[in-house]
Amino acid sequence: MSLLLLPLLLAACVTRVQTDVSRFQAPTLPVDLTGKTFVFVPMDSQTGSVEYETYATAIAVQLERLGWRRTNDMRNADYSVAFNYGQGNARTITTQVPIWGQTGGGTSYTSGTVNAYGSGGGFGTANYNSTTYTPPTYGVVGSSTQTSTHYTRFLDVNIYDWKRSIAENKLAGVWEARSTSAGSASSFAAVSKCMIKAVFTEFRKTGSESVVIPVADCG
Repeated sequence: MSLLLLPLLLAACVTRVQTDVSRFQAPTLPVDLTGKTFVFVPMDSQTGSVEYETYATAIAVQLERLGWRRTNDMRNADYSVAFNYGQGNARTITTQVPIWGQTGGGTSYTSGTVNAYGSGGGFGTANYNSTTYTPPTYGVVGSSTQTSTHYTRFLDVNIYDWKRSIAENKLAGVWEARSTSAGSASSFAAVSKCMIKAVFTEFRKTGSESVVIPVADCG
């Protein structure tokens, strides 16, 4: 029996999420942020959304892990957090998957008839049967066309010096992250915990990187 190779098996089971993250940090962001408070400032379309609050709670967990404290005091918070999320259009990917099977060897059977002449000039026939065995060999015996649909999910997070923003009457950004992830999950919700964790895994690390997190570790 022919068997599909491992890539086909893996396609049916997502065990990790890869997120491409770019982080930016202003020099005004203090080194020690322990005990600093932050408040979420939703956009108009996010106000009152249960989905938004679900992601806000997950982001708060990551910031609290760094020593920050969440508050609902919009006027006295040290920092404010704004974020946006979603998914892009579907993209169909077509690949050729090799098929693995037996290419040779195994058991073969041979039968036939032998003509024979006796010493006295007589003529006769004899039937024979034989079985031979050689170790089987395996390899690629064909290919199968597979199609899959991939979606791009995104998460953008901005942190502002809130007291300075109020005093100067304009947003004073101190930290930003832009992240994307592509896969078969058609909604941001399906990979939200993994993407949020990826964004904050190296909070102080600026630049771009790919962060791979097993789904079991996303929380």
